Amino acid sequence: MIGPAGHAPGPRHRGLLPALRRVAPLLALALAGCAHVRPAPIDPAAAAAALTARRLDQPGLVRFLDAMGEPPHGRFGLRALTLVAVYERPDLRIRTTEADVAAGQVVRARQLPNPTLSLSPTFNATQPVPSPIKVGPVIQFLVANFGARQAGIAAARAREAAARDVIAAAAWRERSAVRDALLTLWLDRRAARLQRLAAREAGQAQALIAQRATAGMLAETVLARAEAAADRARFAAAEAAGRIGADRARLAAAIGMPAAALRGVSLSFAAFAHPSAPAPDRWPALVRAALTARPQVAAALARYRAADDALRQAVDSQFPGISIGPGYHYDQGDSKFILSLSLPLPVLNQHQGQIAIARAQRRLAAARFERAQARVLAQIDAAAAAWRGSRDTLLAARRLDAIAARRAAQAAQAYRLGATGRLRLVEAEGQAILAREQLLTAEGQRLRALAALADALHHRVFREVSA
Repeated sequence: MIGPAGHAPGPRHRGLLPALRRVAPLLALALAGCAHVRPAPIDPAAAAAALTARRLDQPGLVRFLDAMGEPPHGRFGLRALTLVAVYERPDLRIRTTEADVAAGQVVRARQLPNPTLSLSPTFNATQPVPSPIKVGPVIQFLVANFGARQAGIAAARAREAAARDVIAAAAWRERSAVRDALLTLWLDRRAARLQRLAAREAGQAQALIAQRATAGMLAETVLARAEAAADRARFAAAEAAGRIGADRARLAAAIGMPAAALRGVSLSFAAFAHPSAPAPDRWPALVRAALTARPQVAAALARYRAADDALRQAVDSQFPGISIGPGYHYDQGDSKFILSLSLPLPVLNQHQGQIAIARAQRRLAAARFERAQARVLAQIDAAAAAWRGSRDTLLAARRLDAIAARRAAQAAQAYRLGATGRLRLVEAEGQAILAREQLLTAEGQRLRALAALADALHHRVFREVSA
């Protein structure tokens, strides 16, 4: 190798190559540890085909239900359908993924900043001897403010905790959606049966009145009213029957399945047979637990803690840290070792903008926490009032049903004895069916009020009891 001016390079000149050889392996090692993105395209057509092909007997779902203690044999009840929703619906996966994002933010807050490698080669054409080259690596390390770093990590962990609480809230919403859909289907199926009975009784009454009107025993206006009542009863029966299909579609949507997946599936409504309302002596503890531990409240508290730590981070970041830059220079034949220090000077600003924003965000988080507690309390009060009112309504409906049943029994006995005609018996039976419809409405109101109370308190009241 021949250097400038025809001279062979001396020992100083040859020192440049070993320096570069030492730096190159470090760069190669650092680049080898970098992550790579694997393509994950989404095919809309394939996704649509998989969605419409979902069934309750698909192998993955069967294994999941079996692992959760709900082997898919026989009838699907509230718990099994809730597990199907957990397995199939994307809402819970979205919340879980959001929690994973928050966990990644914790990793980001804990990671140390990468050092910076800089090279500033120069060539001095006027001084070829001993070497015209000046080059060398300088590595800059940022030594961050320890307090700001710890506050940032704490804020990220608080956000992760809030995301985990949101998962619990999403899981409860999934269960509530399945419960409400299953309850609606159960009540509408019972209502449809009563509507069919009412339509049959109205038709019989119409036929009997028509016979008497033909014989001149009743006026045509009475027959017209009977015909109108029979038409209304048949329309109500058809309308009630039509609701069943919509209810099954709603239940299928609640569990993340197409409506076809529920065809031929036997459903269990045992969870609604014996609901366990909270005892009066447990109310104070349940209300206190809801106001302090419900996922929405816990998430709001975690967000406030994150905002508080973010404020601490903003205050501590007035002095973000120092930069240390050890390096080596091959300076025109001489080997030089350097150490640079840099420190930002808080002269023009002291992080006032970031601190002001962080203070306002903490106040905002505090207000949102208060709103979360107030909403929970309002929800509890409204649900409790509706539940107490539904109990009174149910008692009144039971009394009316008992009276109507007793009158229908008396009318049946009188008809058997020949004291009254068939029309009086049909009318009494129709009134008994109407009372049963009112009783079913009252029972539905009570169950829905109890469901709202369960949501407000986050306390389960619908449990399937094994036989």
